Formats: sequence, C-alpha cells, structure tokens
Amino acid sequence: MNPLVLVTSKGEQIPNQIVKDILAANGNSADKTSSVSFGSCTYVTYFCDLKTKYYENTIALLPYEGNICELPSEMLKATEMLIVYFDANNKSFKQQLPELCDLVANNDISLGKLFDDVNQGLTYGGIKESCKFQFDVIELHNDEEDNGEPTGYKEVIEVLKNNIWSNVKVPGTDDDIPDGDLEEQLEGFENLLTSIQNFKRISNGMERDQMLDEAEKLAELFIKMMNED
Repeated sequence: MNPLVLVTSKGEQIPNQIVKDILAANGNSADKTSSVSFGSCTYVTYFCDLKTKYYENTIALLPYEGNICELPSEMLKATEMLIVYFDANNKSFKQQLPELCDLVANNDISLGKLFDDVNQGLTYGGIKESCKFQFDVIELHNDEEDNGEPTGYKEVIEVLKNNIWSNVKVPGTDDDIPDGDLEEQLEGFENLLTSIQNFKRISNGMERDQMLDEAEKLAELFIKMMNED
C-alpha cells in the first residue's frame, strides 16, 4: 500500500476539494484512484506522484469528512501524515487541538499539517503554542512567495516532497549522469538518512532549545538537497 495521507476539514472547505487542489498544484490528475479497506469499511484514495532529484514515489491522499477519531485504529496506524483544514475565524477550533495532538502522538503519525484559508482570526503563534511539535501551519490564502520561499499550495507540495516516505526509492543509474556525480549524490542522500535516524535516536535526551536548533539545521539541509538542480 502507498503511504497514506489522511485529509479532513474543520471548516467550510470539504476534504475532497482540498485533495483535488493538492493534486492540481502538483500537476496530477484526480482520475487516478484506488480503494483501500480497513475493518469493514472501504475508502477511496487519490494517487499523488512525487518526484525530486533523489527519489520518486507515489502517496495516497484519503479525504474523510467524518470524525477521524472514530476511524479504525489500523487505519490511523497506517497514516503517515494528517492534514486538517480549519477556518482561522473559528476561534473554537483551538479547543479541538489537544484531541488532534493526542491522535497524532498515540498513532505515531509522522507529520501533522494544519491548513487555514483566511488572513485574520487565529494566529500562527497561537496555534503553534497549542500544538507544539505535533502540527505545523500552512496558510493557503498566501499566494505570493515570501522571501523566495513557496507559499500556499506550492508550500504544501514542498512539504510532501521533503518528507521521507516509507516507500521512498532512490532512482537507478542515469546514463546522462557521470558515475562520480551519481555516487556523490547517493552518498549525500545516505548521509542525510543516517543523520535523521541519529537525530530521532538522541533527541529524547536533548533540552528543548537544543532539539529545536538541531531539527532546524537538519530541515535546512534536507530542503537544500531536495531543491538542488
């Protein structure tokens, strides 16, 4: 099964439309679907093809309109990313964050992303204060690049590409790439994977500020590698 990305909504935007917008931003068609079953229920997923300099793979986006806390446990355990859309004008959403954070932590979901589509109301800082490390926030209404960095759905695609999914495969040898350059690229990728594994192993013993500093360095290195021509 392809890595599962669960997409839900706590606002007016429906999950199906969010998934289609992600696919459109990535240049994918919404026609590539597949059904997955958990327990007695079957769900439709949409294939999203990701390609970077170092790997290419396909993930499955699963839109869901109900209460995600009531989904089968085996489905939540199989989820690698949770995307939650919310309306920043709805200040009561902040009260739902503890339950969402617990769901991410208890099911070992690697990444949590919150999307908002208005430019006022709940602030980024206010949301981050409540969800700490479980979620990051992406503002979909911001279509202009910020200091050269992608924003809106372009930022969403960057997040998807920068994650190391469970089915990541490093491409085979390309005849157009000199052997020395290919070996250097693969070595850099392997070193990065090792750094990530080491960070996950030692981070529990770090102070909060030290952990944030090291995580930021690791993220910058990864993004730099993914964006190289």
